[in-house]
Amino acid sequence: MEYRGNDMINGYKKNYHLEKKFHEFRDLREMVAYSAEKYADMVAFVTKRKVKKDTAYTNTTYRDFYNEIGYLGTALWEQGYSGKRIGIIGENSYNWILGYFATACGLGVVVPLDKLLQKEELSGLIQRGEVSAILCDKKTFPILKSIKEEGNTTLKEIYGLDFIPENGKSVFELLGRGRALIEAGMRDYLDAPIDRDAMNFLLFTSGTTQAAKAVMLCHRNLCSITYYMDCEELFFPDDVSMLFVPLHHVFGMGGLLVFITQGIKNVFCDGLKYISSNFQEYGVSVMMTVPLLLENVYKKVWKGIDKKGMRQKVEKALQICEKSEKVGIYLRRILFKSIIDQMGGRMRFFINGAAALDPVVAKGLNDFGILTVSGYGLTETSPTIASETYRYIRPGSVGKTMPYVETKIDEPDEDGIGELLAKGENVMLGYYNDQEATDEVIKDGWFHTGDLAYFDEDGYLFITGRKKNVIVMKNGKNVFPEEIETIVNLLPYVSESMLFSRDKASDVVLWLKVVYDEEYMKEEGLSVEDIKDLFEKDLQKINDTLPAYKMVKKYYLSDRPTVKTTTLKTKRNEELKKINEELLEKGL
Repeated sequence: MEYRGNDMINGYKKNYHLEKKFHEFRDLREMVAYSAEKYADMVAFVTKRKVKKDTAYTNTTYRDFYNEIGYLGTALWEQGYSGKRIGIIGENSYNWILGYFATACGLGVVVPLDKLLQKEELSGLIQRGEVSAILCDKKTFPILKSIKEEGNTTLKEIYGLDFIPENGKSVFELLGRGRALIEAGMRDYLDAPIDRDAMNFLLFTSGTTQAAKAVMLCHRNLCSITYYMDCEELFFPDDVSMLFVPLHHVFGMGGLLVFITQGIKNVFCDGLKYISSNFQEYGVSVMMTVPLLLENVYKKVWKGIDKKGMRQKVEKALQICEKSEKVGIYLRRILFKSIIDQMGGRMRFFINGAAALDPVVAKGLNDFGILTVSGYGLTETSPTIASETYRYIRPGSVGKTMPYVETKIDEPDEDGIGELLAKGENVMLGYYNDQEATDEVIKDGWFHTGDLAYFDEDGYLFITGRKKNVIVMKNGKNVFPEEIETIVNLLPYVSESMLFSRDKASDVVLWLKVVYDEEYMKEEGLSVEDIKDLFEKDLQKINDTLPAYKMVKKYYLSDRPTVKTTTLKTKRNEELKKINEELLEKGL
């Protein structure tokens, strides 16, 4: 896409007046009904199935999606689940989405669960969420079957998303039954009232069974933030979105709601190994994603450039782009077509969330003509508080506060850094069965995020780290682990890192766990000793750029990835236990 003239920013027109094209929906049912009418025969979802050696694709239109929500909801209503809690667990899929919407749009409370949870954790969350029935895929069925048979939870029935469970029913059977009931005149589910301010979504945050908070959200929460995103983020009718972020996470679902309001085609990722081929296969142009993926993509792009000896040529092309934009000509997607072709040829928009993206990576991808923005939020804020957009990009920031969301910095220090507070219709109802925890984070209508942040002179928001992650040195200075990890993670042979501290006499010593990239080592013919030599030199260079109190004094190399959530964020408390075990093994 090329725009000429002064009415251009980051390759797009300065103002599309998006606020005039969209409106806030009352609830998700109204949202899907609107899309079914406006985008009736447009493809909403593409489902791929392997049939022996052949690959088959099923296209579901927006009209079909709306109708099938009604069929499934009606069948579950007949089964006695009106007003009940229904869990959903499994890989991202069309039937997973169908179950989510069928439950939320007139049936009861939807409880999306993390497919990576161990049996004990899953059982605990099912019990805490008072889940009556669960829709699951074939992979998670054995664990759920065991939990149900033990009889220690409220779970009464398991339905198969992609299979027929023993002595049970599949979504396919329920769809058929629901359709027959509606055709026979049953409208109980279709006409069921929806209270947009009542809890309809119960989401568990990352953490152990006891530590995970049960966040109560309502239709108003999700519909308000969807509208705010519609007013800010730029999509086109021919965009194709790949649903990569797990949909049980509000970041993934929040993106899907925006795509539904805009009539975008949605496809599913076959797995991390197949992302590149999926880009090509579907002509993907938009993706909600996380830093680890984007940072790996960026490293590989430059690795390919260097292998071809093209660095100097690429840097010259970047200079040409910068100069041409001063006279209103945008050339990036033309000059860097070969890089875009590596991502399927149509990729134009990455939306990063869940954690901070390295500013070098953010700027680099934008420089190559791929709009790359970062947003910020929490499950408790449905999730978005702030986001970059095609109009507002500042690498290192998370953009500007969303429309109709209020923010302020609580007790800022001399640098303007303090805890970020937020207020708006997107803020949760509270934590389920935990008024004390709710009162700790919502005070006088303001939600206390637990994140330290500051605003620059232009209103861009910068997150400096989690309040609970800050390392306080003996001189009272604060060190934000994320700041140093971001720099280290950009080294080509580093997969990831985690900064931690150890007390030594009257001092606090900063340590770093460095997970090396085994694929890179293999390709470059490097040993662990080679990596050690490289890192010691690079660490010295990094330390030279830091004030004395932030310098990393100790480190160790590891081949063990950090413990992560499904959005690939490191679980610091759990990882610290693993680090202590590793240090003992190494005699450090």
